[in-house]
Amino acid sequence: LFANREFIEGRLAASGAQTPEVVSLDAAVGTLQLVTRQSIPASALPSMVASMIGGDPATERTESWSADGDGYRADFSVTVQGAPASMKGTMTLAAAAGGSTLSVDGAATVPIPMFGGKIEEVIVEQIAALLAAEGDYTRDKLA
Repeated sequence: LFANREFIEGRLAASGAQTPEVVSLDAAVGTLQLVTRQSIPASALPSMVASMIGGDPATERTESWSADGDGYRADFSVTVQGAPASMKGTMTLAAAAGGSTLSVDGAATVPIPMFGGKIEEVIVEQIAALLAAEGDYTRDKLA
């Protein structure tokens, strides 16, 4: 499913983010490069953060998947356009009883004195909510 454009577009739309777009999807045997873009509604951000960014910030997520033993592993990055904010990490998809488990390990970086930590928390919170919605969509499609 990760290499199916229609599935990815549905997953993005189901996340609740604004203007979801599959920028690129390149699949080869054992690898997948995926770039998606979507916006976070400014209304979902704390007012202090929204005022610093202005408008609905667009995020661009890049995922580089490859086979890893019996599962898959991806390096990912998320950039917030118009803001000095990013997130990087890894995701692993592994077989589990009755299905599979997706694990995400990442960290956000916002190099702004005094306010950076608060913005990092918001980014992590928004990305976690996005991934949870995408997980729900995936489970529904597989059921």
